[in-house]
Amino acid sequence: MKRFIIVALIAFSFSSCTDSLGDNVQNCGDVRNVAYENFKYCGQPKENPTKPIYVLINSNEELQKHFAPCDPFSPLPDFTQKRVLGLLSGPKPTSGYDIKIQSVVEDDCQILVQYSERVPGDSEIVLQTITYPADYIILPKSSKPIIFSKVNAVVDYAIVGTYGECATTDCYQFYRVENYKVFKYFNLTSLASDFYQLNYKALVFRDDYASFLSKIPTEIKNLKGQTKTFGSPNAHDQGGVYLEWNQGGVVTKIYLDNDNTADQTAEVIAFKKVIQDKVALLKTKS
Repeated sequence: MKRFIIVALIAFSFSSCTDSLGDNVQNCGDVRNVAYENFKYCGQPKENPTKPIYVLINSNEELQKHFAPCDPFSPLPDFTQKRVLGLLSGPKPTSGYDIKIQSVVEDDCQILVQYSERVPGDSEIVLQTITYPADYIILPKSSKPIIFSKVNAVVDYAIVGTYGECATTDCYQFYRVENYKVFKYFNLTSLASDFYQLNYKALVFRDDYASFLSKIPTEIKNLKGQTKTFGSPNAHDQGGVYLEWNQGGVVTKIYLDNDNTADQTAEVIAFKKVIQDKVALLKTKS
């Protein structure tokens, strides 16, 4: 286990990655997203850290050394190609604390992991017990050094999805779209009440979030913070379309019938097609 390397990065310092000592100048190429997915394990860490640390797990043997024995509820990573990265905050005095990996990007020289930490609010009800927040992801194996940078949690994003009645998870396609990042939620068999708890995979693909927002009709923009259903989605197995729009912590949720019902204006119907096309595109990038 190693201490966090906390680095305040300016934008160009990571993307340029140059060494100008003498005549040696190293060009590290463009910054690009790294494909990764969350990792949940049935066992707890054998030893709770006394300070913030990160851990890299490169084999089943190392996994067993880190976690208490258990029967895994999902397949383990292929450690010939993958590794597990864990960020552990250390002891916190109550519940309500959290740590979350926000993004992973790389160039030809190094990997940058951005993470956020949450503290409970003054009026939040918490449990008076010591907690040990942690977050784990599965990354491709690499010999590049890893740099960590603390950032604010992302509070501006949209979750888009299509759903219907069938026996496979392919009927539930949901994606979270942010600036330059897309997350695919997987193994869904019903609509989720809290996407934060779901398994996800970060895509390499960078989407144009601003362009998507520009297509949201005024009627839906005016619903800021509300939940509205158009028609009767999936009432006769016709399926539906979903939008969850988070604007600085204010969440708007929209459920759209796949049928063009009377309460859907021409603008809403056109935007429904935008969501359907977006989901179809992102499915090809998964």
